[in-house]
Amino acid sequence: MSAFWKRRRVRLTAAWTAGAVAVAGGLFWLSGGYDAWRHDSALDSACEGDLAAGPLRALLDGAEVTTSIRSGTRGWSCKVDGVDSEEDGRNWLVVSVQRADDRAVGIDADGRDAPLGHGWTGSFSFSPDRDEDDRGEATAALMLDCGKEPGDGLVATVSARLHGADFTRPAARTRLTEVLTGTAASYARRTGCAAAKPGGAVGDPGVSVTSWDYRPFGTVSGACAGVLDAATAARWGVVTAVESPAGPKPIEGCTLGGLQGTELYALTAHYGPFVGLRRLDARDAAREPGDRPDGHYFLTARCPGAGDTAVYEIRPRADRFASPLALDHTSLRAALKTFADRSAKTHACAPPS
Repeated sequence: MSAFWKRRRVRLTAAWTAGAVAVAGGLFWLSGGYDAWRHDSALDSACEGDLAAGPLRALLDGAEVTTSIRSGTRGWSCKVDGVDSEEDGRNWLVVSVQRADDRAVGIDADGRDAPLGHGWTGSFSFSPDRDEDDRGEATAALMLDCGKEPGDGLVATVSARLHGADFTRPAARTRLTEVLTGTAASYARRTGCAAAKPGGAVGDPGVSVTSWDYRPFGTVSGACAGVLDAATAARWGVVTAVESPAGPKPIEGCTLGGLQGTELYALTAHYGPFVGLRRLDARDAAREPGDRPDGHYFLTARCPGAGDTAVYEIRPRADRFASPLALDHTSLRAALKTFADRSAKTHACAPPS
């Protein structure tokens, strides 16, 4: 074969290759591939690059969204918003990361939420009794320590309503938890927070417990374990309990009940920004030594990092007792001390007092 024909073949091959690339590029564009690539690229850089885009894509299942951010000197809030065109449903997700000592932070959490586990101090809120239309709604929260000084930390939350998601499924709960932990950890690294205990790879956190999830008191193993001895429980008429699994959370709770789960006493622990107005209630109670007529007692503790100040309380259901004289004040204080000591230890706090 002459040199002329060799060169000719090379030129034809190059022409065919360029044409194939052009056709493929056109098909990519017309099929929406370019828009999908552009959308994915935008998601990767959203929320100042901190948004955990991978698990969020899995939750969105291809739905296109836009992102917006509101930032300040003490943190930011990032919103993901869009419409699922195939299902004609609205999607939104808001993730925020703030300084833990910012009292203005709006936070949604409850003592019956499931703990995140895996080394994280956090909780996941989703009621298994939700209607089918509401199964795409869930919230989660966590705290990250940035140092040993009380208040030196971050608090992060995520709230979502995703039309195509179903949080009765473990995979969906895991992915939303990954969005929260991944975003918070990225923000912590970028802003110089040491994140002394960032936690590990997350799994399914489970769901919230409800008043229907009561169990025999003698079988408790989570938040209620060890709070009362058998003799005191019998004297108080406690035969059931509602508890979440053990694990450090921003709010921890244990409900002691009578037959069919009827609530008699509630014990709750609140940490850092999740204390709210209970800090003032505890101060007022400290000014009134002795037995409190309503049996509502408090303890407080100083905690490192995001935990800051913790408040522990026990509250009897007043309408369940014929008279305040029926309250066992000594045992109430003892039960609260046991509950508070164990909770404080899991958060590395000073002994409650």
